[in-house]
Amino acid sequence: MLKFLNRLFVVLLLVSAFTGILISISFLFLQAPFLELFNFSGVEDMESSPDFLLLGDVTDASSSDSPFHVEYTIKTPPLQRYDFVYLEVYSDEKHLIDIDCMQDFVDYTEYIGLTEIKCSASIPYDYSSSQNYQVYATIYGDDYQYSSEPSSINVDWKKYEDYFFGVSYVMVFVVVGLYLLVLLPLTIIVAYISYNMKCNKSYSEKYTILSLLNPLANSKTLFQKFNAFLISPYFWLFEIAGIFIILIYMALSAQIWKPTALIAFILSGLMAFIIPYLWCAFWWYADFREREPLRIIITFFLWGMLSALMAIGINSLGGLIFEILGIGFLGAFLIAPVVEEMYKGTGLALLSEHREYNSIEDGFVFGFVIGMGFSFIEDWVYMLSSPMGSDVVSWFILFIARSIFFSANHGIYTAIVGGTIGFLIERGFKAPAIGLLIGVPIAAFFHAMHNSGEVMQVLFGAGGLLAYCCLLIPLFDYGGFVLLIIIFLWALFRKKAARCKPVND
Repeated sequence: MLKFLNRLFVVLLLVSAFTGILISISFLFLQAPFLELFNFSGVEDMESSPDFLLLGDVTDASSSDSPFHVEYTIKTPPLQRYDFVYLEVYSDEKHLIDIDCMQDFVDYTEYIGLTEIKCSASIPYDYSSSQNYQVYATIYGDDYQYSSEPSSINVDWKKYEDYFFGVSYVMVFVVVGLYLLVLLPLTIIVAYISYNMKCNKSYSEKYTILSLLNPLANSKTLFQKFNAFLISPYFWLFEIAGIFIILIYMALSAQIWKPTALIAFILSGLMAFIIPYLWCAFWWYADFREREPLRIIITFFLWGMLSALMAIGINSLGGLIFEILGIGFLGAFLIAPVVEEMYKGTGLALLSEHREYNSIEDGFVFGFVIGMGFSFIEDWVYMLSSPMGSDVVSWFILFIARSIFFSANHGIYTAIVGGTIGFLIERGFKAPAIGLLIGVPIAAFFHAMHNSGEVMQVLFGAGGLLAYCCLLIPLFDYGGFVLLIIIFLWALFRKKAARCKPVND
């Protein structure tokens, strides 16, 4: 009965995954109907007011740096406690960036009653050598929403592009060097170690090229065939097809037909891949008592990438609904953690009855690999957008921030889910996939704590932001990683025989 329940739950998760993919594809490529469905209007549809004006005198500029900052004066009705004032930057009807004009106020007592505030618009490079921008001021109050008439500015980016190309050539040299000197040798070492693994007599499945190309040959039951298919190139093709969809959207959004955009697209992807790959190799090697077949690791890494497609549609729709309700700052805190951890964890549930998934440490390794696949796509998106909102050097700054300081985050979250399922498997529970319902809330909680910066700032001002940086980040990001390592080492060094070991041992 429990086995039937486990497989029924897996089917429901698959249906949810396909639904997420369809929603995301629809939202990414057919956004207008969704916006109309939720009655979500842009600045051009908002009401105007004679008391709400945007004043600025810069109409033409040349910049060697991005973003280019323009100072504006905003005339407003007397500001109330819960008013929000923004500058919104558009180009060719494409929304580029929002600037919160209230962020420098510590609390509402500093701005309540004001009828004029200063605000700096950050005009980002958008991969065109010369571009016209429209800057709107918007105000959102309890019972009104106003938009100003746009202020137009034309920016010449030729100096910036010269700098862009110069730095890009250096980055190409560095990235190619890392791939040739670090990633390629590491890949050869991992392949060699994997090839020279042998198993004892109780371990009957052989991982050969033949079994890779014909995964169903050694499977007897339908469910064994399903598990074999999931770790085969044929399932990888399905995963890659979904990944290709999100890459197409990224490429179109970045306008890769423009030379600088194409360079940014390729370099961002190459840079974003480095640290997740190193983390995957580390965790695979660390599980020295029973290193898993690489085909399983590939399946999970690709699933992590694919889960980014599953999540983006629901995350975006949820964010729109929260914006309409006036609580948009809660979207990353309440929606994204649950949606992303559920879809990432679905990959673990799919293989929860596979013979290779048999321990807590297996769950940690598999979950961490899925998290790294997701992190790869997410970091690629962030780094690709970086030249549009900051100077080219910020690629390195963002690389260090996301790929060094917070590189393990998504791995930690999904490893929690994987370890939970692995614990149930060790205890002989016949429906281990249901462990998703236990692991996801825990993982989502850690994820939400990481995403709580904006919430803490909105609710508690500068003090909340300080608490986020000095308490929540160390406690849940780095503390979570330390706890994960401790549990992994405990699980790894429990008394048990190694099932697979190097040939020469």
